[in-house]
Amino acid sequence: MASTADVWGVDAWRYEKEAFKKWVVASAVDGSIESRQMYAYLAMCFGDCDVDKTGFINAAQFDRLLEITAALPRRFGMAPSWRVEYGTIEKRHAARKVMFDAIDGAKGTPQGKIAMFQFISWAREHLAGKAPQIGKMQGDVALRHIENYTVDEYVAWLDQAVNNPESGAYANLYNYLLTSFVEADEGAKGRISFAEFDKLVDIAAKSPRFFKLAPDSSDPATRKAMFEAMDSNKTGFVTFRKFLEFVRSHVKERLAAHAGR
Repeated sequence: MASTADVWGVDAWRYEKEAFKKWVVASAVDGSIESRQMYAYLAMCFGDCDVDKTGFINAAQFDRLLEITAALPRRFGMAPSWRVEYGTIEKRHAARKVMFDAIDGAKGTPQGKIAMFQFISWAREHLAGKAPQIGKMQGDVALRHIENYTVDEYVAWLDQAVNNPESGAYANLYNYLLTSFVEADEGAKGRISFAEFDKLVDIAAKSPRFFKLAPDSSDPATRKAMFEAMDSNKTGFVTFRKFLEFVRSHVKERLAAHAGR
């Protein structure tokens, strides 16, 4: 199986939760490398939303820009989805328009458009307030650094991750399973063979095994049965969606057994 760096490159903050937290905290320090990286990231997001390539964006493009930049913290369950935050698309648009107008008219007559430096200034101020909170999130678990948590913290987090679709843990587990799936998918096809699934199970089982909540190994017949149950169409492959459904169902069963022991 390819190394993590081979799959994701050197920017661990793009795929790994703990690295993202450290990156955001460090980006709030003026003059740091992370501060420069954050600026570059925000600038490129701005450019992607500037569809007319004028150096300005309007209110609708600003709304899209916030969705793009929010996707990164949402990836790790560290920001709510817009549905959780606003409820309806109309309320989201209205709230974003208020933000846009505040930026647009902050230093003079509103123009109905904002430049990149205005967005960067607003985003940095927003991040400065968020960075200290990100470093001290309660009830948070980073699965690639499971050694930093207790079994009770892990179980409580896992319960949220499979039973509460509106929780940050739910989104975080999704991302962890997705990145693990991608790392195991050596063919880079979006679906995995049994041999790749066998490796994926070992990746996904690291956290429960660390806390002795899962056996150190499973026999080939059991794994084959799991794979065949997911491969209901008998294609010889399993998609991410099928794997995701299987894990969520399996974890719910394991949590129920753990609670009743």
